[in-house]
Amino acid sequence: MRPKKDERDNKHPLARLRASEAGGERTLSEQAYWLMHRDILAGVLAPDEKLRLQGLQERYNLGMSPIREALMLLSREGLVSNEGQRGFRVTPVSVQDLQDIVWARVNIETILLAQSIRLGDADWGAEISAAFYKLTHATVPASLEDVENQEAWEGAHRRFHRALLAGARSPWLHRVDNQLVDLTERYRRIRLARMGFTARTDSIFTEHKALMEAALARDADTACQLLREHLTATFDAQTWLDDGRAALDDIPAPAPKRMASKAAIPRATRARR
Repeated sequence: MRPKKDERDNKHPLARLRASEAGGERTLSEQAYWLMHRDILAGVLAPDEKLRLQGLQERYNLGMSPIREALMLLSREGLVSNEGQRGFRVTPVSVQDLQDIVWARVNIETILLAQSIRLGDADWGAEISAAFYKLTHATVPASLEDVENQEAWEGAHRRFHRALLAGARSPWLHRVDNQLVDLTERYRRIRLARMGFTARTDSIFTEHKALMEAALARDADTACQLLREHLTATFDAQTWLDDGRAALDDIPAPAPKRMASKAAIPRATRARR
């Protein structure tokens, strides 16, 4: 007898980690994974930093085995580079890497969004509306030192984008997209550290409102075009990555651009995450 789908998914090591996070029960390996995952995204463990096992043991007060297992899992996600006998280091950053990540995310999320619009039910629409309300009523942090408001705003922002895609029914595409979101999150944190938080309340409201309205109107063409513009503008690397030699406008389009089926799409100033 074949195992049920949920049982198959939970055998995947990363799926088990996500489940343990939700349930609040973690093994030592899972603790190591989430602690390093958090610190890599936050930049505490910097890009290209050598990850010495003894130093990680001392930092997290955990044994060698859970540290090694966590590093192997993080290498599968692309956050850590496994250099064999030379050990591990935080994956470096580059314009080319960010372009590729965003290109992949645009392709996957437009597929998910189109499917979500086609299959989403009333609960899907209600969650988008609730997430939009939460996002537009969250306090936009004034600086990187405003940690409490920054975390609340980031949570609301991620909830809104997840809600848009939640009607899609491809677990593998969702899983890959979650990984890509984490990879782009690392770049977004680097951008904030170098340029500060530049999002404006009016542009946040206008851009996300347009996305919500297109999705709820079941206008997949307009919604996907808006989403692509949002992602490429948010992660335009030319002005803030050290070796910025190319803008994300150069990434290949996922499909030939079609005319929007509704009236003119609002061209709001792009919110910077």
